[in-house]
Amino acid sequence: MSEPTNEPAESGSQKVGIGGLVWSMTGGLISRLSGTRERPIQPASKTSEARKGFWNRKPSNASDSAKQVRGAQYPPLTRPEKMPVTKQPESKNYKRQGSDQPMPVGPEGSEATKPHVEKVIEEEKGDTPIEEKKDKEMKQKRASANSLTKCAAIFKLINESNLDMSTLRKQSWSGLCAPVRSDVWQLILGYQPTNRERRGPTVAKRRKEYQDHCRNIYFEDESRYSSSERKIMHQIRLDTPRTLPGLTLLQHKSIQKLLERILYIWSVRHPASGYVQGINDLVIPFLMVFLAARNGVELTELEEKHVTAEHLKIVEADCFWCMSNLIDGIQDNYTSSQPGIQRMVFKLQELIHRLDQPLHDHLKSHEVRFFDFSYRWMNCVLVRELSMPLIVRVWDTYIAQPDGCKVFHVYMCAAMLQRFSAEIRSLTDFHDLMMYLQNLPTKDWTEKDVETLLAQAYVYMYQFEGAENHLH
Repeated sequence: MSEPTNEPAESGSQKVGIGGLVWSMTGGLISRLSGTRERPIQPASKTSEARKGFWNRKPSNASDSAKQVRGAQYPPLTRPEKMPVTKQPESKNYKRQGSDQPMPVGPEGSEATKPHVEKVIEEEKGDTPIEEKKDKEMKQKRASANSLTKCAAIFKLINESNLDMSTLRKQSWSGLCAPVRSDVWQLILGYQPTNRERRGPTVAKRRKEYQDHCRNIYFEDESRYSSSERKIMHQIRLDTPRTLPGLTLLQHKSIQKLLERILYIWSVRHPASGYVQGINDLVIPFLMVFLAARNGVELTELEEKHVTAEHLKIVEADCFWCMSNLIDGIQDNYTSSQPGIQRMVFKLQELIHRLDQPLHDHLKSHEVRFFDFSYRWMNCVLVRELSMPLIVRVWDTYIAQPDGCKVFHVYMCAAMLQRFSAEIRSLTDFHDLMMYLQNLPTKDWTEKDVETLLAQAYVYMYQFEGAENHLH
């Protein structure tokens, strides 16, 4: 996809009216009388040249269908990380209590200085290591107790004969525990019915229906495909190995085949959009959550030994239907010209202009367009921007929130962009800005970080949603 440029037109091709001609003649006369020279036409800005150079990088030798897509490329562009410069603390002249003399200094390891050194260390650190450890353990115990209490309440709620969906959404908004997450996602997305007695037969019917699709739509013999179907399969087979390469579990041969079947069957059943790069990323959170639930382990504990044919057969059908129901709410994100994504990117730009005008003006002055970096955020729903445990936590809220991936997601992106406002405004080179925006430093984030952003996003949504005039 080529990038439009804003190059100035040639001076010879510019049309000058009579007023402009008179102005230029009088201006030239005044400049001659005053002894000054006319200002020459400025060449193209360095930012424009950097922008063209960034998008016109030397392409790879891969086929056209395998080349990276602007804004949604993966693996993301990387650059060497700069070592942080830390300011050394100033030395302090510690004194003994009740005396104006400095503390005694003896040879290294001297018994005379040992108690004073220990006291200084304790003063610098605040609490002692033992007290810090106890405080940390108490916080962990309280958090664990609260989590267990909430988990028990949700478990009781979903086992009622007729589920109250609004209550379940409220309980799920602030995050779910692993034992109930799989069932809650399937209930909110409509894969499982709210009536408890109908859940078993309904899920069994849907799983059988998917197996029928596998037999009737997906074939190992490629000669049974038409030319257009072979093109779709070719693109899917290019994208599946590149889906989140940092997760080694996804490189398992059985997982690769699972992704291939899900994506191809979905594309055949949705001809209005077909397969679009980025849909492959939306399968992964469902796959990881459902596979972990089947094996009774946490996400971080999944290993190749948990990938069994028995579990994958069930997980594959569940992933297909849940992903389909999720995309139904954002279908226009993947149709021709992707109008849904364009609306979301435009709304994000308006939000940043309203919330953080210096950041908006900084990006504009360096010709960084919001579509250049936020397209991937919208297309892949942040799956490539955060680690898998954090993505699952964010999706707890997205699934619980009505129109979470369509409306709330934009406010989440605004909160995340504003979080790095100072760092972004410190960069003055187009190339550095694009590298930073496509590789935000979220590697060391914890659940507390994303929960802070989710809370901020909710405040923004409460403030601006349904009141678009406030954005102009």
